[in-house]
Amino acid sequence: MDEVKRYVNLAFIFAAIVMAWFLMKISALIMGLLQVADVRLMGEYVTYSTIAGIILGAVGAFALWRSPKVYEGALNVAREMKKVTWPTKDETVYAMRVVIATSLIVAGILFCFDFVAKEMTDLIFGIK
Repeated sequence: MDEVKRYVNLAFIFAAIVMAWFLMKISALIMGLLQVADVRLMGEYVTYSTIAGIILGAVGAFALWRSPKVYEGALNVAREMKKVTWPTKDETVYAMRVVIATSLIVAGILFCFDFVAKEMTDLIFGIK
């Protein structure tokens, strides 16, 4: 099996888990809004909304996994991600310093504009 396919399949498993969690929360919310009892089935955490979320998440992820367009699209994304040249630690630190310095300079300029505008407004309206 191609290494890219392994990562794509793992991504679909992760998507199933995330969808199941999201749908568990949504189904619990809907049952609460409809004032339907969310009965505990096996233990403290297994309820109707839990089972519904897990089933819907698994079915949704399986349907996406079986869709040729979605699967090929995910494979293409994974193949392109393997071609990406990631920056080194030094490049990342340098870029971070540039972003922080630029943000501080822009914040200083905006502060000056704001201060001047406030002083002019106070002068015009006779505040002080």
